[in-house]
Amino acid sequence: MSIEGDLTPAPQPDSGQPLPPAALVVAAAPQSWFLRHRRLLIPAGAVLALGAVSAAAVLILAKQTSTIEKMVPASADVIAVANLDPSVAQKVNLLRAVHSFPDYKTDKAITDKLDLAFKDSGFSFSTDVQPWLGPQVAVSAKLNLTSAKDSPAAVYIASRDDTKAKAMLAKLRASKYGTKFQWKDETYNGITISVGTPTDKSAQTAAYSLVDHVVVFATTSVQIHEIIDTDQGRAAKLIDSSDFKATLAALPADRLGYLYVNGRSLVAGVKKQMATTPAVSLALKNLNDVDALQGIGATLSANGDGILADILVKVDQSKLSPATRDAFAHAGKADVVVKWIPQTSEGFLAITGLNRTIQAALDQSGNQASVKAATDSIGLTGTAGLLPHLTGDAGLEVEFSGSGLPAGAILLGTNDAKSMNAFFAKLLVLAEGAAGSSFGSTPAPTAGHVTTTTYRGVVITTWTSPALGGLGASALSPSYAVLDGMGILASTPAEVKAIIDTHKSGASIASDATYKSASNASLASPSGIVYLDIAKLAAAIRKSPFGSQAGLGSGSALSANVDPVKAVILTASSQADRATERFFVVVR
Repeated sequence: MSIEGDLTPAPQPDSGQPLPPAALVVAAAPQSWFLRHRRLLIPAGAVLALGAVSAAAVLILAKQTSTIEKMVPASADVIAVANLDPSVAQKVNLLRAVHSFPDYKTDKAITDKLDLAFKDSGFSFSTDVQPWLGPQVAVSAKLNLTSAKDSPAAVYIASRDDTKAKAMLAKLRASKYGTKFQWKDETYNGITISVGTPTDKSAQTAAYSLVDHVVVFATTSVQIHEIIDTDQGRAAKLIDSSDFKATLAALPADRLGYLYVNGRSLVAGVKKQMATTPAVSLALKNLNDVDALQGIGATLSANGDGILADILVKVDQSKLSPATRDAFAHAGKADVVVKWIPQTSEGFLAITGLNRTIQAALDQSGNQASVKAATDSIGLTGTAGLLPHLTGDAGLEVEFSGSGLPAGAILLGTNDAKSMNAFFAKLLVLAEGAAGSSFGSTPAPTAGHVTTTTYRGVVITTWTSPALGGLGASALSPSYAVLDGMGILASTPAEVKAIIDTHKSGASIASDATYKSASNASLASPSGIVYLDIAKLAAAIRKSPFGSQAGLGSGSALSANVDPVKAVILTASSQADRATERFFVVVR
């Protein structure tokens, strides 16, 4: 959605910075429409929460006048809208979250930050933009995946004072950005449009206008013609399309902003690009399910505990393959795995359908001999392979010790303890071989040693090896156990014991106060969960030898901005016609 940084419609320092709310909504968009679980890093929650600062900067200034959506043409493939005058609840909740961060304690502090961002542009947010800025900011664009330059885009900024908005446009036209264009005014249906031809022939043209109390920047006057026609009722609106309605209807209505992507246009563009690339064109035969994509929607909102980003992928279930349709409709519940996660864990991943995912990957490989040999060698497939005995429930939990080294475990649901034990045993044999070969030409180390112990009636098998001696047995002694339909492969026997204790006592992370707070605002009965207790993790890192190296020392800027973020959680679920994800940042 570039509008050339040196043109009046979008001098990058100008349009990018007065429009942070729109950028914020775009940033929350998903990268994939299938239920893929992301890794969460310490700064992730802080980044999302801090991003809301831009929207908060203008919340108290905007007054409702009109909506921008009604002038976005149906030909647009993407629209992102920031509501600068949301409901009272949204305003209060967002400002509470933003004011939790040290650099944004007051409204004035936020405005000062925006003025600082404008410093080198020749404009001031508080004097040139804030006085006329209205209740909405939006961006729309047509998708052209092969050429960003040929992806026409438009920026819309609602005005609550047209006189002051025109003054800003005049100043922009005379600025160091505007003077890079030769300007000419034209009239279309009674509305003046300013068209700029760049003095640099390699640059893009620019155009702007004031349409129905909305400042519009675009790459061509033709786009503005279409916007005027849409606003005046002569052309179809994007918001009236059935795919737009179906996608946004299932997302929160009380929100700070939203993003919508036309799924059919996205799929057509992807296929067109892939078809022209011989190396990947063969993959088209494996992309049948994407034809079902109708739209991708995302919303940003705030509640009393933090910031939420919801993402929804709307599909036409009649176009899904039977396997995908079944996976969407019967995704399972990740709570089964959560009951095994110790309260001491700093983070975990819990998913369902792992068996279907593995089988789908194997099917897509076309049963290649090399793939089959690899999966047979680890005991996943082949005679007495584990795959048929996986229930699909799986998890990964992690906690940090005082040494700074993480401990953790992989959890795999099974209906056959014997097959799971055999699988784990084979993995230890393979690990032994890998450890020995890693020494190259040096003398072979002493062979590893496998021992078994019984803890609370459960047999724990542990492998120790001189190859791991540098870390110490307490840091890494791979161990496994199987009980009550769950296989546990952990970094140490102590971690296996912690999980056994959790299962037998019933006191899992589900009873942790911070997790409860995060879970209560997340999707109900999710099929996937990624959770990270930022406060607990930051405290563990501070106490470790790596605390100062991580920049989390007392009084550091990073520490001050991480501290307000208590936890982050990503939950995912699906129904027959949609896949949904919610990312929640819990702010103290």
